[in-house]
Amino acid sequence: MLKKIIIWLLLGASSLYAFEFDAVVPFSGTQSPAATFYKQLPFVSQDISLVVGLSAIVPGSKTEELDTDLKLGVRTEVPLLGMSDIYFTFDNHGGVARQTSSSDFYTRSLSLAKTWVYPFTDRMELGVQAVLGQVLLNGEYQGVLLPAVYPVIKLNVNLF
Repeated sequence: MLKKIIIWLLLGASSLYAFEFDAVVPFSGTQSPAATFYKQLPFVSQDISLVVGLSAIVPGSKTEELDTDLKLGVRTEVPLLGMSDIYFTFDNHGGVARQTSSSDFYTRSLSLAKTWVYPFTDRMELGVQAVLGQVLLNGEYQGVLLPAVYPVIKLNVNLF
């Protein structure tokens, strides 16, 4: 009985949130990572969101290797730019064939990106995403200004 009372108190005192996130996907599908997801975390400032992106290229033959990319970062207010993404991009070493006992992924770059979108429907927006700056970290250690600009579609996904 005590367990039931504690559960009812916890349910009554806490808020229930729907699982809602934004997804941004380029039209071309050639950018890496291809899909980017934005999730506002509870108990974090409203102007900071978690950025997670991923893509995978599945080979058409046995001689090619699977290629995966991962993007991790935050979306936050940047002076002079407004809401922007700051993220690390990770890439895998040589596909799925494990060559060493160390990690399969390495940090490829640190990037700053900005997305401009126009509402198309209440849950879909069309626009452009520009990678404003990128620092390559895969042994090259060089900076690139405006390496990519591509059209995107932004969707608001609400699962519950």
